Amino acid sequence: MLMKNWKIIFTVVVVIAIIGGVVGYMMWNMPHRKVEDIKGEEVTVTELAGAFAADEAKANEKYLNKALTVKGTVTETQQNQDGGLMIVLAGDDPMATVQCTMRDKDVKAGTGEAVTVKGFCTGSSLFGVLLSDCVIVK
Repeated sequence: MLMKNWKIIFTVVVVIAIIGGVVGYMMWNMPHRKVEDIKGEEVTVTELAGAFAADEAKANEKYLNKALTVKGTVTETQQNQDGGLMIVLAGDDPMATVQCTMRDKDVKAGTGEAVTVKGFCTGSSLFGVLLSDCVIVK
């Protein structure tokens, strides 16, 4: 009786391990989400920053981890710690800013230039709303 229970338990553990391994393998090899493949919600810098300033929890529900297409004026460009380009966009209100970490390092954007950037919203910080994996929309 004890030997029979041991075999059943061993078989169940092996089956669970195989299923877990297959699911893990499939998730590991899942294709990376690209912002170009997703229709982004269009929003201005002023609207986006205003939403986070008014109610961060509500703005997180609406925008967090979603693709956004943001229109604004480049106020600053700099390299981040990974050597990638970060563009700071401002809207009508100079205090409203969106920091866009660009996916490609060779993106050209000049200060004062009006651009449309598409990226994933990753929340907000003291310095403005954050977008990652961004590309410039033409």
